[in-house]
Amino acid sequence: MEVFMKSALNCSVTINLDGGDGEIIVSDKNQTLIISIGLAAITLRNFFSDLNALYTYKKTKFKLEHYGSADYYLFVRDSNVIRIEEVRKPGGRYIYKFNLMDFLLTFEKGFQKFFAKLRKDGMLPLKNDKDDFMYPINKDVMYSFNHFSKELKK
Repeated sequence: MEVFMKSALNCSVTINLDGGDGEIIVSDKNQTLIISIGLAAITLRNFFSDLNALYTYKKTKFKLEHYGSADYYLFVRDSNVIRIEEVRKPGGRYIYKFNLMDFLLTFEKGFQKFFAKLRKDGMLPLKNDKDDFMYPINKDVMYSFNHFSKELKK
C-alpha cells in the first residue's frame, strides 16, 4: 500500500494562441510532469471533459494524444490516486502518481491563473472574430473548463 504525503503541487500553463500548441507542467518536489498538447481547441475541450469523467467515476482511464506526434498520456484513476503514464514512441514510458484531488485542484488553479492572465491582457472574453472553432481558447474550451471547475467545487 502506498502512502501519499500531502504535497505542494504546482501547475503552470502555456498555450500559443497563434498555433494552439501548449504545455501544462504539474510538479511537486519529487516529480515533474510536462504535458505537451497540440490543437488546443480540440485537446483542451476533451481533456477537461475526460478529467471531469475521471473525477465523477464515469471513466477510470482515458488517453490524451499529442496531435502531430505518436506520444500520448494515459490517465488512470485508482481510488484517490491518479497515475499518468507518458508514452514516448520510440523511447519509453514514464509513470507519475499524484493524489487525485490535489492534482485536479492544482490543475484547475493553474488554468484559472492562465485565463486570468488572458483576461488581464484583453484576450478574454473572446471577441467575435476570435471565436473560431480552431481558436485555441474558444467558447467550447471555456464551457468545458467551467463545467469541470464547477464539478470540482460541488
